[in-house]
Amino acid sequence: MDEIIKEVFGIDNVSLDHSEEVTINNKKVKKYCFNYNGAIPTVCPHCNRKLYSHGSREVTVSDTPLGGMPVTISIAFRRMRCAPCKYVWRPAFPELKEEHKLTQRAYATIANKCLHNTFSEVAHDYSFKDNTAKNVFTNFLAENEVKLRFKTPEFMGIDEIKIKKLGEVTVITDLEHRTLYDMLLGRNQKSLMEYFMNMPDRETVKWVCSDMYRPFKKSIGETMPNAQWAIDHFHVVMKANEAVDAVRRTIQKDMDKDERIKTKRGLAYTLKKRTDDMDQEESQKILVMRDIPKYKDLVTAFDLKEDFFNIYDDNYPNGSKENAMADFEAWEESIPEDEIFDKFRELADTVHNFYEQIFNYWECPIHISNGYTECTNRIIRENNLKGRGYTFEVLRGRTLYRRSNIANIEKFGLKLGPAIITDEPLFRFDSTSEDSDVDEEPEYEPFPEPDYDD
Repeated sequence: MDEIIKEVFGIDNVSLDHSEEVTINNKKVKKYCFNYNGAIPTVCPHCNRKLYSHGSREVTVSDTPLGGMPVTISIAFRRMRCAPCKYVWRPAFPELKEEHKLTQRAYATIANKCLHNTFSEVAHDYSFKDNTAKNVFTNFLAENEVKLRFKTPEFMGIDEIKIKKLGEVTVITDLEHRTLYDMLLGRNQKSLMEYFMNMPDRETVKWVCSDMYRPFKKSIGETMPNAQWAIDHFHVVMKANEAVDAVRRTIQKDMDKDERIKTKRGLAYTLKKRTDDMDQEESQKILVMRDIPKYKDLVTAFDLKEDFFNIYDDNYPNGSKENAMADFEAWEESIPEDEIFDKFRELADTVHNFYEQIFNYWECPIHISNGYTECTNRIIRENNLKGRGYTFEVLRGRTLYRRSNIANIEKFGLKLGPAIITDEPLFRFDSTSEDSDVDEEPEYEPFPEPDYDD
């Protein structure tokens, strides 16, 4: 019988007394009552004197549901006391997480389920309050932080995202292996310097890709001695589109209301498209504009935008850094002196201000881009909406340990940390539509139960 109890409930040194159905939080719960039948000492371990009976106690915890019904376990045991030194003995139950009133396996299962289910859904299965599920999840992450560190990436992406009630969150990714590395609350110089100075193996970072946020210059330069900083080309070329918009708005000021609305609706989107991506109707719009004098400046702005994009298109992957620099110089000289094109001159000034970092793009051995980081930002927003305002710790945990991220980390062997109590990989996730890019479901648990036989 004891072996059956061990097999079903994972608890040793207990015998079943009885079971009953009780009501907790207006929900039926199956309660199993056990008695401790392990060894009871008779001699004090401190002074070697006799121990005397010191009454009975019981501990009650929740276990994983059985047959869809919540389960509560109660274990009754004797206590022993040494009169001279006041030592009190009680049996230890390593299978229980008594501070959370849970079994260890329930504790690990709840943490696992909280990755993809709301706290309300998990709490309903165990017949306790939502906040209990949240506390279990955050505490488990804190306790196992050393096991859940990932290898510092050689090609790092950095971007920010603004989360309501949390503020700015810095997102750090491994661009080479397309995994999320970490999330940092805040984006100022102090928080970035502190984080990067304490990042393990920071000297292994070779390339960092980001936008043109100036505090990155000091943060990267002083904390990552072997890293080169490359500006994400998207953040550069999008300023050419902004310059075209500025020209369009200036021209529209001299139009009447109907013509202004027609121009905005008919050209605003088309002007920002690349020539090769336009359909026949959009190409015809640009062609017609070239024969209308009042659109002369707008056509010039469109051509300047296309020429700026071509600095990247014509020189990657078969071009060179030197050719790109020469093309930029020629493009800058082609900007007309008219005031209406000042936004293009501002773009040229921006390139000069970040000249080395922008043209480092052509030096990187991989096609470095923050596109994956931008996609991760979208997932972070979606995760935040699911919980209607998570704390930063919860949002970080649910995003960092999502199934596709861990699958890639396992695939490339990127984890760091001490020896883990299982030969299997550390994480397991239920199938979700969120991460459908992973073909097969790993057969392992994210937060494994301890092996009590060792």
